[in-house]
Amino acid sequence: MNPEAGLVRAIIVDDDAYSRAAIRKQLERFTDAVIVLDECASGAEGVRSITEHAPDLVFLDIQMKGMDGFAMLDALPRREFGVIFTTSHDEYAIRAIRYSALDYLLKPIKPSEFDAALGHFIANRAVLPARVERLVSTAKEAGAPKTLVIPMRDGDRHINVADIIRCEADRNYTVFHMARGARVVSSRTLNSYEEFLAENDFLRVHRSHIVNRAHVQEATAMDEALMSDGSRVEISRRRRSEILEALARR
Repeated sequence: MNPEAGLVRAIIVDDDAYSRAAIRKQLERFTDAVIVLDECASGAEGVRSITEHAPDLVFLDIQMKGMDGFAMLDALPRREFGVIFTTSHDEYAIRAIRYSALDYLLKPIKPSEFDAALGHFIANRAVLPARVERLVSTAKEAGAPKTLVIPMRDGDRHINVADIIRCEADRNYTVFHMARGARVVSSRTLNSYEEFLAENDFLRVHRSHIVNRAHVQEATAMDEALMSDGSRVEISRRRRSEILEALARR
């Protein structure tokens, strides 16, 4: 019997030896679940190793000299694996990763965050390669991504930002009210989407609502935003003048 059968087969790609050692140390706590196939000190080494070993999971540094993490992914002819990114801090890259519903770890890596990311991979490994593909295509787009990946129990849902009329907070969930009456429910909070939506010309009009300005018909005398689907969204009294001014600029 193959002792590696059933294990997650992983490769570590990072140009910093200390960071590679830190990830391997974390993985030593999971020898019953993960086997490390290789460690690579550059994106070019990563391309060769991934092509040779066909791993299930790649721990990938975003900021590497020469070929960075995104360029490495782009250089691969096939991306049939999940990715957990590592970075000291890269605001643009983190946004792109988050909008593709992938995981990232900030250096220095905290054990609790590492455990959560690895657990997320194990629970969602079947759908993660498609998210990696989506990230590669998104990274080439100019400006904010025009599609949002919403993880669902039965798989990922890709929604066009232009079709979102409004987003509503429902405790720790977000309800996307779409054109033609569709509804998509995400297990993430409304706050986690606010930055992305703001880049796509959405406006937070209330603590429980973010609206697509392109779908706002008018701001009524009753301090409500009348939306294109006929719904009415309360406008925060505290921010009323600021919101009305922003709506007038569209």
